[in-house]
Amino acid sequence: MKFEDFFFSYLRLPMLIRLFSIIGSLMILFGVLIHFLEPKNFPTVFEGIYWSVMTAATVGFGDYVPKSFIGRFMAILLVFLGGSFIAFFTVHAASAVIKRQNKYKEGKLMFNGNGHLCIVGWNERAKQTISTLAKEPTRLTIILIDSSLNENPLSNQGVLFIKGSPAQDQTWEMANIKQAKAVLLTADQNMKEAEADMHTILSIITVKGLNPTVHVMAEILTPEQQNNSLRAGADELINTTSLASDCMAQISLQSLQSIREG
Repeated sequence: MKFEDFFFSYLRLPMLIRLFSIIGSLMILFGVLIHFLEPKNFPTVFEGIYWSVMTAATVGFGDYVPKSFIGRFMAILLVFLGGSFIAFFTVHAASAVIKRQNKYKEGKLMFNGNGHLCIVGWNERAKQTISTLAKEPTRLTIILIDSSLNENPLSNQGVLFIKGSPAQDQTWEMANIKQAKAVLLTADQNMKEAEADMHTILSIITVKGLNPTVHVMAEILTPEQQNNSLRAGADELINTTSLASDCMAQISLQSLQSIREG
């Protein structure tokens, strides 16, 4: 391999790995040099490396101290070079952790687990569903998928979040749909009923295209789109409009009957 190829391959590595390799190389180099310069004070290479690490970290226990001018000059260089790289490595590592935490909150991290439930849409129905499932003794991993949220609203409850459109493959790939147990699609309240159903059907097609065996439960608002939803691959349909209408009619009848009897 040419030096240019090796150099560009090195530059493609993550910053933390590059910094760690530089620090490690410096520790080994200075450890080997001090061993050969002062074999009496540093009988083995390991003791030389131990001294270089302690010196670069500005700990300096004093159990190994160079006696020669060159050895002490190396110690000065090591404090400046090694200390600077270690400090930069620490700052960069902390920054990487913060960035990853922010990506987690913002729903930009890929999920690698399996057997999970994906719930699409952030609304009161989804919120109540998640709250009910969280009370079950067998804790199920829940992934909330929504394109309108900027960060995870339920991170303190152990719910994972993926930001994206349910009609795009990339969103489901981030949610690891191929390993998912089930999907619950809720209707978008910001759309008209017919538009919301069409969007749900498109999401069903996307999900089934990526994982034909996953169990899909879809909320459909209009009766006209129920057959199309089943043709698209939905395993169960939830008609909340019909359920709400039946519930209101039942309550109204009970109230009227009570008034008449009174």
